[in-house]
Amino acid sequence: MKYLIALLILFMLIPFPALAGDEMQINKLIQSGNGIVKLESKNYIIENPIIMKSNTVLLGTGQTTFTLKSGVKWDLWVPVIKGTNLQNIRIAYINLDMNCDNQTVKYGLGYHNGIFLVGCSNVEIDHCSLINGKGDGARFKTCSNLKIHDNRAKRLGHDCIYIVDCKNATIINNKVTTRTNSGIRDWNSINVLIQGNTIDAQQDGYGGYGGMQIEYSKFFDNPKVEICRNIMTNTQGPGIQLIAYGNGLKIKKGINIRQNQFIQTGVSTSIKDAGGISIIGLKGASISNNVGDGCYNAFLVVMSGGESSTVKNNIITNTRPHNIIRPAGTGYGISNRAGTSFIIDSNCFWNNENGDLYKCTAKNSDLKDPKTHTTSSGWKWSSGKWVFKK
Repeated sequence: MKYLIALLILFMLIPFPALAGDEMQINKLIQSGNGIVKLESKNYIIENPIIMKSNTVLLGTGQTTFTLKSGVKWDLWVPVIKGTNLQNIRIAYINLDMNCDNQTVKYGLGYHNGIFLVGCSNVEIDHCSLINGKGDGARFKTCSNLKIHDNRAKRLGHDCIYIVDCKNATIINNKVTTRTNSGIRDWNSINVLIQGNTIDAQQDGYGGYGGMQIEYSKFFDNPKVEICRNIMTNTQGPGIQLIAYGNGLKIKKGINIRQNQFIQTGVSTSIKDAGGISIIGLKGASISNNVGDGCYNAFLVVMSGGESSTVKNNIITNTRPHNIIRPAGTGYGISNRAGTSFIIDSNCFWNNENGDLYKCTAKNSDLKDPKTHTTSSGWKWSSGKWVFKK
């Protein structure tokens, strides 16, 4: 008996490796080379990353869930799904739950991204949900030919969708709710279309920053970024934040913001550039045919930069002051705190609490209620909402 007891104690002391999670069977299917990996409608517990392979479709049912095991001890930048230097991949109809409430790592440092692809081309991510993370929902670096559409994201620890140094990307028809940083973020990417997305914010004091963050530290003669027909509602910071620094300050064109709605954006009590659109350094933006209704602080606030920009054919109405901070220029339709020169032409201003323009001038302004007459913006008020008719 004493030998049996000693043997049991010995087994207890030996550091056996932990058993792997459900990712083992998924990785085997991916590496088998069958091309399409169809997954069941079940909850897969993920203990180690799922590794994608070129020419592979990872296809769930919409009821397929990957849940990150509680308390995983992963290094920085290890995601739930990863791929490097791949071609022709698709991830669709899968729910990624990073189980943040049961992890010990800190938010916003690069832990537990849902999807992280590097150097990949011809990528499609669609009809997925990205939730409960300590990092990004989906992050792409030096990738090309991206199609990111019809996804849902919320309760994340950094950006919901983040493209870095990418080219030829479309981000379409996603529904995201910010918690820690931005909803959709572009850093030094070119040929980007961001269209038809709806963005709001968690309203519990942890609601993030901008709806979109468009950021350049490198120079491009024309980055060709088109942001159109998106709806931003109740974002904490600006609906769209335009940032440039370093060589990005040399950019003078290529950011086109048109036909978007900014509805009561900028609700934060502490973010200084809250509002509809904010500019911090970037030059040459084209801002046209948008609606800013009920924005806090300003529909457009220029903190620095902004030269050579054009603001034309927008509806700017019901702007109210910042929720807490009261700097000079808050509560105006357009607040040019930088005092720079840009074009303001043919906009409709109505009922902005502290005035229409701060430290700037405009021409051909329409000063009538946009809900009761036709404006040059192309928008009409119909059945209690804004509708684009042009």
